[in-house]
Amino acid sequence: MTKAAALVLYSAWSMVSGQTATAPTLVTPTTLRPLSSLIEVELRAERVRFPVNSPVMLDFIVRNKTADFVQLDVPMGDLEGKIPAGYPLTGMGLPLEHVFSGENFRGLSLAIEGDPYVGDRVMMGPSRTVPPIVLAPFAEVGLRFDVTRFYPVLYREGRYEVRWRPYGGKVESRPVVLEVRPHKQVVMETEAGRLTLRLLYDKAPATVDNFLELVQQRFYDGLNIYLVDPSLALQGGCPKRDGTGRRPDGRSIPAEFNDTPFTLGTVGMSLSRLSASDLDPNSASCQFFISLTRQPALDGRYTAFAQVEGPESMETLRKIADMPRGANNFLLKPVAIKAATAVDAPLPPPTMQ
Repeated sequence: MTKAAALVLYSAWSMVSGQTATAPTLVTPTTLRPLSSLIEVELRAERVRFPVNSPVMLDFIVRNKTADFVQLDVPMGDLEGKIPAGYPLTGMGLPLEHVFSGENFRGLSLAIEGDPYVGDRVMMGPSRTVPPIVLAPFAEVGLRFDVTRFYPVLYREGRYEVRWRPYGGKVESRPVVLEVRPHKQVVMETEAGRLTLRLLYDKAPATVDNFLELVQQRFYDGLNIYLVDPSLALQGGCPKRDGTGRRPDGRSIPAEFNDTPFTLGTVGMSLSRLSASDLDPNSASCQFFISLTRQPALDGRYTAFAQVEGPESMETLRKIADMPRGANNFLLKPVAIKAATAVDAPLPPPTMQ
């Protein structure tokens, strides 16, 4: 980049930032200013648990730490002068070649328990000379993509550590640890029939983990569904059998309100009251409710974490909704939960690349 081009960039930066300080200069890494003093790189995952056979989306971020413009080049090594000229950069973003610009073009590495060298198998060398990018002062640029494109091993169950060392390995991000595991569904056998619950991992991961932990501890076995309002919902999972019980350790789960509408069969976590009119959003523990009709008033006020599915389950809900009730909609004969079991959910089809 020429000085004139750098000044054009500075003029635009000044208008956006409103600052009129001394014009930044254009810098490239040198012995006196190593790359690690100019930029930092970040590998980021919105979540760290993924089902088998699903995309694994990661964000690759490059951030300018300085008040100067920083030019970043992909080290070409032995390819210098041996491949065609680069394509023009027509849009903003981090080119994929910059992601893989590590030593021997292995900027991204993956280790799995039992096979720490699996990442050495992927080398992503450029097919053309890669144009440099210039970061404005304190600016950042990034790219999000599905890492399974290059590491199909991530479709399989396991625990993986991903490391990113771009630009010849002169900078390195913190590693990200990912878990790929089969999704579970919960089968609840009750005196009225079977309920199959599809868990909403993407909507409420902490709540799902809490529910699965209790299921795997056999916490719900022998408890009951004790409250039914046919126009609203049924409620169960109270260890005291009176609506006041909590997890044995007393732990509460922070709210994970999401965009899932409460319709027939939507499962939510019950909450404690702060007052007659106010709920404690972070008081979810072990009790759950299942909507029996569409309930827009519950949307965004309770954590939806599962969905009852299948004709057999819907028939079970109908049976429970028709059972005799006493004062305050308490069932005259609560419905026992014989067993709640976590089983592997049906696998989603592999994502086509």
